[in-house]
Amino acid sequence: MQNPSLSELQRRLFHGRFALLADGCGLALIALGASVTYAWLARLPAWMPENIHMVLSTAFCLMLFGAALLLAPLPLRWKPHRLLAAAVSLVCLTVLLEHMTGQSWWIDLAGLHSWQADMVPRPGQMAASSSLALLMLCASLGLHPGATPAREKWERGLLAAAAVIGVLGATAYLINLELLYSWGAQVRMALLTAGGILLACLGLYCRLRSARPRHLRSQEMVHAVSLTATVLLVAVSLITGLLVYRIGSEVHEQSLLKVMSYGAQQRAALLSDQFDLSYDIERRIYQRPEIQSLLEQASLGRLPPQAADTLAALNHMTLNGIAIQDRAGKTLAQVGYFELHPRQFVSLRAPAGASLLWNGHYLYRTVDIYKTSAGEARLVQEQRMDLFDRLVAATRPNDALSGIYSLCGRDNTYLRCFSQSIDDKGSTIPIQGNIRHFTVWPAFYGQRGTIHTVDFSGRDVIGAYEPVSDTGLAFSYKIRVRDLLTPIRKGLETSALLMLAMVTLGALILRWRTDPLLREVQQSNHMAELAAERFRNAAEANMDAFVIMEAERDGAGEPWDFRIVYINSEAERLWQLQRDSAIGQRFLPLTETHGIPNHFEHYKSVLESGRAVSEDLPKSYDITHPAWIHHEIVKAGDGVSISVRDITQRKLAELDLVLREALLKSVTDSIPALVAFIDTDLRYRYCNKSYMKMFGISPERVIGNEMQEFLGQEAFAILQPHVQQALAGLRVSFECEMPVRGEQRYVEGRLIPQQHADGCVSGFYLMIWDVTQSRVREMQLRNQVSLDPMTGLLNRSAFMEMLNDEIAHHYMKRQALALLFLDIDHFKQVNDTLGHAAGDELIKEFARRLRANVRGTDHVARLGGDEFVILLIGLDSEHTAVNVVSKLLAAASQDTTQNGERWKVSTSIGVAYAATPDVTPERLLEIADEALYDAKAAGRNTFRMRKIGPPS
Repeated sequence: MQNPSLSELQRRLFHGRFALLADGCGLALIALGASVTYAWLARLPAWMPENIHMVLSTAFCLMLFGAALLLAPLPLRWKPHRLLAAAVSLVCLTVLLEHMTGQSWWIDLAGLHSWQADMVPRPGQMAASSSLALLMLCASLGLHPGATPAREKWERGLLAAAAVIGVLGATAYLINLELLYSWGAQVRMALLTAGGILLACLGLYCRLRSARPRHLRSQEMVHAVSLTATVLLVAVSLITGLLVYRIGSEVHEQSLLKVMSYGAQQRAALLSDQFDLSYDIERRIYQRPEIQSLLEQASLGRLPPQAADTLAALNHMTLNGIAIQDRAGKTLAQVGYFELHPRQFVSLRAPAGASLLWNGHYLYRTVDIYKTSAGEARLVQEQRMDLFDRLVAATRPNDALSGIYSLCGRDNTYLRCFSQSIDDKGSTIPIQGNIRHFTVWPAFYGQRGTIHTVDFSGRDVIGAYEPVSDTGLAFSYKIRVRDLLTPIRKGLETSALLMLAMVTLGALILRWRTDPLLREVQQSNHMAELAAERFRNAAEANMDAFVIMEAERDGAGEPWDFRIVYINSEAERLWQLQRDSAIGQRFLPLTETHGIPNHFEHYKSVLESGRAVSEDLPKSYDITHPAWIHHEIVKAGDGVSISVRDITQRKLAELDLVLREALLKSVTDSIPALVAFIDTDLRYRYCNKSYMKMFGISPERVIGNEMQEFLGQEAFAILQPHVQQALAGLRVSFECEMPVRGEQRYVEGRLIPQQHADGCVSGFYLMIWDVTQSRVREMQLRNQVSLDPMTGLLNRSAFMEMLNDEIAHHYMKRQALALLFLDIDHFKQVNDTLGHAAGDELIKEFARRLRANVRGTDHVARLGGDEFVILLIGLDSEHTAVNVVSKLLAAASQDTTQNGERWKVSTSIGVAYAATPDVTPERLLEIADEALYDAKAAGRNTFRMRKIGPPS
């Protein structure tokens, strides 16, 4: 057998495209979930932007759903895809409950996600939108396959809702929808998760389509084209709008970042200059000779009384205070004041001992250590940072886009940021978690640039950062992206309304321009459908078998088989095929499996020559069931159309004529049956030699005789109705008992009319078989089946069948009957003492006694072992039944001799008396059995009666 052609493979792929695509989606979901799971367990770095990772619970659910898609079409009674869908639903419901209660449970697997520092606020928790979409998908898959239209609507509705959530989740990520609208954060999901959900939606849609294939009619095709065009227009417009928005927001963001970077550089330079100026003032004061003298004396532990005057003379207008301290930090002399309780305090990296304070205004404090051989002293200076104050006042935010300036320092534990207003105390943030992604952090390492990140308040921001010389301070300038996008959002809403109007207008124009073409296509398809419908109706109404086959060609273009394209109902009957399974099958394999006549060479000849063929051929060669066909083969494209007609009747008529002249005699003489041809005058025109064997008369003497004269009045009266049917053109089969040569014989016969083309009947063929012996054997076998082989009584099955008929009969005649249930008392002792052979003889003797003491119309049966039943019918009262029972008790109580020993025999009888039989055979037998148990309980060798119906 050669391989299928490329066109056949294409046809299979086209018809199975939805199933193949569904399987592909299922495998892709399993691969996606497995890869994400491996990435988490192996701690691979994320290749997607941060804070949108697919978590393990989502990956697990997608893998289970992919497996459910693969298992859905399997014809298993326990529906494994529903079990998997239920497992995913349980996970999703648990996640939704977490979101409602604000808790985080074991299902999040937080320990496996904790290595990703940016997974906040609850590591490993699936997004609520993701769990809701998966729950809808599982509900839709659980309803598959839909058995009712309402169920199918629910499937499609849940699938559409899940797809909408997936699209919203992807859109929210792509355009940062939560920055435009507060509800955007609720639908945002990981991009991989959104892709997985949309892939699951596609797979489920394909699975639903493959389970419910539809052939689009004309109107459906028009609607499909219009809907597809509209969906494409909306999709293209939506994608274009989103891309324009994304590109516009990116360009706007980049330009703003450049401005912010420049502004941050300028302000950081100003701050560096202020630090340089303040440090210069501090160094000049420290280096004054009089200060050095005071520090020398302070290191020795003493100060002159005029030390405060000397400090006061050196105090500068920008200094808050100046003081000299000893080694322990005790103030020996001080002029001015120092800020003792600042709201924010940061130690500077350079110069050593310098720090920056804030308590409504900025203060610069330095501590210079003076060392001598005797000890050390400290000069503490604190001066106002007026430039810092003016810079803060100038950069204080006054609208959404003015941004937030931050000046921050850090130690090993905390990040400390100064305030921008009097009311703000500043921020002290522990250095942990996501803090390294904050705007200001890179500046601590001497870096400068811009960043788009999430700050410590959870706000999505863009910002620029700059180090403040080598002080260890960092300066940043940030703007919330939501504030940045506020004007864009207004423009986006306006553009969305405009785009909606344009899409609506475009859809209307598209419908207006395509409607004439679609109507023309619809009309053409409608005409084609009408033509196809007429063809199908004509083919189905045709009494001939009609088949269309398409050629299957090899690589050289030679036809090597034909593929069935269409068959009508008559072809189904003739070839014994099922249309749905036959269409698409190759012809040659069918000839082997279904016994179809192989006329491949005829079909191939017509295909290659183009000349039609019309011929008569035998369908089969069975002499007992001869059949002929007439077929016509016509080339049809790259195939053939075949019309086949059964001409068996015509051929039989022709054969009858030939057999009457020659073949009939030679064939029928060897048949062990009476074969004759009788004309419309009911005279024998032919008979075979079997007539000699049955009737003792030669065939020549039979020809010319009338049937009534030859067979006799009694036998002819039996055959006459069948003869009239044969003369009417009907084929007749019969079985009957008829007298033959003075004895009754059972015969089986067939009458086949000889019918001509014009419909008239010129006679009939008579075939008679003597089946008397087989009938006798049949009766013997029937008795063997219905009688108990040991006793000759009815067996259980025959008795129950008879009992059902008798109950129905006596119920209709309102006559009473009684069922007696008997067994032999202590029969087991006979078997145990005398052996089973003696037990069998006792059963036979007991059966003879029962049969001898009831009427001939009553029925006696052996149910098995020593259990017997007797049906007394046509009773006039229950006393009649009691008399019979008493007679049976007396007859059964006579002793018997077994193996030379006398044995006392008795019986117990249960009687079920039905005055008006309205009971099932089984129930009647059950009542008699219960009465038998009552008799045994009463001591045996007695009877008990239970009545059914009104008393007599």
